[in-house]
Amino acid sequence: MKKAFFYLTLIVGIISIFGACSSDDDSSSTSTSGCAGSSALTEVTSCSSTASGTITGIDNMSISGTMSTFHLFGIQGGYGVDNSTDCIDNSTLISSFAASIGQPTDASGVIINYPITSSSSYAQIIKFYSDTSCSTEVASFTAGFTGLTVGDNVSGLSTSVSGSSSTYSSTATKVSYEYSCIGVTASTDAGATWLKTFLSGTDPVVGTSYSCAVSSPVTYYGLVHTDNTSSYGQTVIWEESTSGYPSDWTSSNRSMTFLE
Repeated sequence: MKKAFFYLTLIVGIISIFGACSSDDDSSSTSTSGCAGSSALTEVTSCSSTASGTITGIDNMSISGTMSTFHLFGIQGGYGVDNSTDCIDNSTLISSFAASIGQPTDASGVIINYPITSSSSYAQIIKFYSDTSCSTEVASFTAGFTGLTVGDNVSGLSTSVSGSSSTYSSTATKVSYEYSCIGVTASTDAGATWLKTFLSGTDPVVGTSYSCAVSSPVTYYGLVHTDNTSSYGQTVIWEESTSGYPSDWTSSNRSMTFLE
């Protein structure tokens, strides 16, 4: 459970950056003025949250499908994470998450993961549900990262990180990408209220899905390593920064497994 809270802290930090901006997936072609009830945002064609495509050239093997920081706890069992759907119904985890970014008042379940959406993009999704099986959606938020470019391989990285008992790879691949869009949907009044608070200045209409461009796109630089030697299936280590390529693994990295 301690690891679960650690990963939760990382995700909350990332999402807090998202909430400070405004956005959705492949941001192309503007249409009407304003988006999600905000005149500061611009509508775009889409901000995909659907797993599709494969990113190739990553150290050791390609990546496709959906990555998740919480799926590991579903595999291990006993943490309130569904192994097949990634649905989190652990009230303690959800409450800790809500303490940082809030949550809809009618939420009893949440899914947080990272689908690879094309050969050069991925997304982070947060979906709240009114039930513990994550079948009835309350609100969803997508952060789209596009223009992912695979760079050089690096070696000589640390195989251990302070505070972690895991063994890390000494090699990785440099990647860069841009946080370019957001997707927003409120399915209930409570979901709309949460989104208005989380994305200040927005006013989404219940039942309407929005794709919006980020007003000031942010470039990220990362180190990525993946392999399938773990008993938990394919795993990926993802270290990122907005100030330049990381020089080594740190305790801020995302260690993820893939949903089957």
